[in-house]
Amino acid sequence: MRPVEARSVLRDPDWFIWGGGVVKTNDGQYHLFFARWPKREGFNAWVTHSEIARATSRSPLGPWTVHGPVFGRRPGFWDADNLHNPLIQEFNGTYYLYYSGNFGPRDGTKNGWWIHRNNQRAGVAVADHPAGPWKRFDKPLIEPTPNGTDHLLTNSPTVARRKDGKYVLIYKGVSDGPMPFGGKVRMHVALGDHPAGPFVKQPVTVFGHETLQFPTDDNFIWGQAGRLYAIVKDYRGVYSQQARPGSSEKESLVLFTSDDGLDWRLAAHPFVSDFRLRWADGRVSDRLHRLDQPQVWLENGKPSALFLAVKARDDADDADLSYNVQIALKP
Repeated sequence: MRPVEARSVLRDPDWFIWGGGVVKTNDGQYHLFFARWPKREGFNAWVTHSEIARATSRSPLGPWTVHGPVFGRRPGFWDADNLHNPLIQEFNGTYYLYYSGNFGPRDGTKNGWWIHRNNQRAGVAVADHPAGPWKRFDKPLIEPTPNGTDHLLTNSPTVARRKDGKYVLIYKGVSDGPMPFGGKVRMHVALGDHPAGPFVKQPVTVFGHETLQFPTDDNFIWGQAGRLYAIVKDYRGVYSQQARPGSSEKESLVLFTSDDGLDWRLAAHPFVSDFRLRWADGRVSDRLHRLDQPQVWLENGKPSALFLAVKARDDADDADLSYNVQIALKP
């Protein structure tokens, strides 16, 4: 990871900016899809007031021109009130925007917040160009399985193509348990023959831990040279000590690899990053509260930029606006 340049920061004084990633069109333009929600609503309104916006640049490292939301909320559907955690992918000349949607009362109550959270579903929209128009679907890609490990919700989809042409979908699910949080948070795998599904759930969960309730989060998977790779946020230090022996810090981003998307193991060099940013002017940030939503851009088949959502201070600090950085990767 190279130091972060000043131009490679997407921030706005009126918005919390969150995770995002890019595709490139034939005219050399990069299209960034990212989540944002109004500053006035507070940071925790990510689950009630988020929208997906698009920005463009001549470089995956910015600077960015923001064009506004890609589509609106749809009353009466699974994504009626909230749009979050976008992942833009191009397969065979068609663009697929994977995202989380939900619905519920936007009354500012704690109960309303949890209703939105527990109504999250993973879905997709399809277009011939990143500027749209987008075809959306009446139903999400993946529904919860009653009494399954994804009993309560499905969200945060990430998709890659396997060497055999099948598509691997990894998504987050929460099992049944004491409400409103529910049970264990686990990452699930589904396989499909087409990037818009249908996807068939597989009898495995990945990047997990037998006893911890919420061990990992924010996965991004991609295919490269016949293999699959994943960057995973290790919340509880399950893998971080193996990735960076001797470190006293639990949280880090770690790298996994897989032949088939079902059986994952730590990569030979698993450490990606601690929760700090190194800047081009020589500064090193204090330890960040959040370094979330990794996404990798591959230029000509090789990783060239890493996108990360950043929040320096605690979630309860609404004066601390989150932002997105784009980090150049060394060849």
